[in-house]
Amino acid sequence: MSRFSRPSTSALGRFLNLGGTGARIAGNLLVQRITPGKARIDWEPVGSLLGETLGQMKGPVLKLGQQASQWQDVLPQPISAALSRLQNQVPSLPFASLESHLQRLYDGQLYELFETIEPQPTAAASLGQVHRARDRQGRALIMKVQYPGIRGICDADLRQLRRLMPLGRLFGTPSARLESVYRELQRAIDQELDYEAERNNLERFRQHFSDWLGLRIPYAVPALCRPGVLVLEEVPGRSMNEVDQAALEVRQQLAEALCDWLAEQAFGLGLLHADPHPGNLAWTETGELVVYDFGSVVPLPQHLLRAYVQIFDALRGPSSEALEAGFQALGGRQPGSAPPHSLYRRIHLLLHPLLQPGAEWDFLGASLHQQLVELSPLLMSALGSLQPASGTLLVNRTLEGHYWNLYRLGACLPVADLLAHHIEQWRTGVLPNKPG
Repeated sequence: MSRFSRPSTSALGRFLNLGGTGARIAGNLLVQRITPGKARIDWEPVGSLLGETLGQMKGPVLKLGQQASQWQDVLPQPISAALSRLQNQVPSLPFASLESHLQRLYDGQLYELFETIEPQPTAAASLGQVHRARDRQGRALIMKVQYPGIRGICDADLRQLRRLMPLGRLFGTPSARLESVYRELQRAIDQELDYEAERNNLERFRQHFSDWLGLRIPYAVPALCRPGVLVLEEVPGRSMNEVDQAALEVRQQLAEALCDWLAEQAFGLGLLHADPHPGNLAWTETGELVVYDFGSVVPLPQHLLRAYVQIFDALRGPSSEALEAGFQALGGRQPGSAPPHSLYRRIHLLLHPLLQPGAEWDFLGASLHQQLVELSPLLMSALGSLQPASGTLLVNRTLEGHYWNLYRLGACLPVADLLAHHIEQWRTGVLPNKPG
């Protein structure tokens, strides 16, 4: 894991860094296209440059890169591979710098509370890095430490995003709705920087899923936590990025556990773990699903849940026209505009067969994302009718993340039957059956 010098917190500096990288990438592609005899674009240097820049910058831009890394078969393979490395191979802060920061947080008593802290981080991410440790009782622990100055980095990126948001008006999106999306993103970043809130989220999930077999959530050690430092039980597991090495029956078990866990979050708990990228999920050889990092948890209000269920019912039904009422309920339609029925028909054509009773959704074989990419021109033509639905930014990120996890698992599941079961229990107020 490489080291990085502390990134700039200046909004201008970060803007110039990103802009300069964009210019270098554009220049590289231009040179390749005009080079005589060059038949194919070499994406390797582009991926390396993009991964290096985002890894060094940290903050929200790195988080966006981590999210984009899940777009397998959509991005060129070298770019997807470079961004995938951002899940667990981000340049880390030298421990000497971090150690002095920790000593201040622990009032100079760091090694009176901890027997050991491994200098080499086990992971480095967008907002902090993780070190193995042992306390004086010998417990195996994980220390999640925010980068010093990360709040300034996030503020700088958010300021740049606010400057760019008026571009959304070119697509006819109302200013108020753009502002709503911005505030949702700002709240999400604020939440991820609040480790006390993360600890509370962790405990709520642990309590709700305490008797679920096949699911592991680490406990926190409150006495050892400090502002910007979260100390957790170490729960070993292999990254979801390596799940292709698992036996077929283990992958199927994990896929079923993932779907059940997601459905129970939505219909039972009313909260979603909103950052299910592969670095936050792990698995064991016995098929246990291990969940880390509860820094991004989003409530799922009943009115939004009803709207998503309405869209699900419309996709299962015989007519694509029923999608209009679902999108209206979700808040995804611009008032007074014509319904984008041609887009509805294409979406219905893709998803309707996969959501019928008894249908097995083969995530790897269906490659739904590739077909959705082909809808881009139709989607662009419908932007005057659609708008970002308030409160759905992180919900949609959650659904997208789980789609890619199921794709990675090569899952083949009766998704519609599973969801219909949970929906029926939700509608009737019946408590769900817990796995195991």
